[in-house]
Amino acid sequence: MVIPSFRPVGGIVKMLDYAGHALDLGHRVAICCPQPYRADLPLFAIERFSRLAPGGQVEHVAGFAFGVEPSDLVLFTWPEDYGEIAARLAGNTAPDRLVHLVQNVRHANPAWLDGQATRLLTRPLSRIMVSRETLDACLPFLNPHSLTRVIPLGHAWEYFAKRRRGGLPRAINVGYTTWKSSVGEAVEQALAGDRRFRFRSIREAASWKTLRRLYHWADVVLGTPGPEEGFYLVGLEALAAGALLIVADGVGNRAYCRWGVNCLPAGLDSPSSYVEALERVAGMGPAEILSMRRAGYAVLGQHTLAEERRRFGEFLGEIEGRPPAG
Repeated sequence: MVIPSFRPVGGIVKMLDYAGHALDLGHRVAICCPQPYRADLPLFAIERFSRLAPGGQVEHVAGFAFGVEPSDLVLFTWPEDYGEIAARLAGNTAPDRLVHLVQNVRHANPAWLDGQATRLLTRPLSRIMVSRETLDACLPFLNPHSLTRVIPLGHAWEYFAKRRRGGLPRAINVGYTTWKSSVGEAVEQALAGDRRFRFRSIREAASWKTLRRLYHWADVVLGTPGPEEGFYLVGLEALAAGALLIVADGVGNRAYCRWGVNCLPAGLDSPSSYVEALERVAGMGPAEILSMRRAGYAVLGQHTLAEERRRFGEFLGEIEGRPPAG
């Protein structure tokens, strides 16, 4: 497995989820990263990743000091890492032994990474798409001979889960993050002095514990995805916490968003549309709130780590069942 860093961001977390899946499926795992492993890194403070420390069936390789044998399987996600991997392949390694985990629809944007990601789609590698939306975006560029499967993104959303009852308080708690957009700040400024709403935000990298505190405090979460998301975890986490979700269409979040049913729509980078949605929330009665919360809880079962692991095992079986190169 090749990853670009140990930053505790969604794409890297997902790669380590797959490392855990590989262990559970009986494979040895080598994690190759330019950043050296340290036990005190925030990523390894996440409980389910503690077993990925060096030792036993897990090896850590600092930098790109690795080679790839024809029998190896290589999982990577960052497009620019492909060049480092290709330079280390044994000559008769079949291209389908390289598994590209495609985590966002930006791969279909020729302007991203100067087109490197889009060109990578034309190579006959094996691919996992984290959502049908990601696959649909990439299809025009996808090599028709590549083994490609959609494995819906699994998440440890249970950590954020909270069951709620009843309507909303007189002063509605509104939470947001600023990692991908400044919309939340603009909404808070627009409603400054409005006693119907109280705001709280996270403006820098945060632990899961800090995120959970925000979701559990908030009656409403403003989801502010980028324009080319593969999934967008904040929205799913907010639904797990029973918060009402106001969110724009980031493409990938269509996997779980049912606008008007389990969440409310807003325009991408449009503070005024978020303000309008909050006005609607303020007028919702207990029955409508309960219905929206229930619809939010209902999509969670489609995104479990157990199902992701099962489908990954099937996918590896398909790769192993292919005839050898040459």
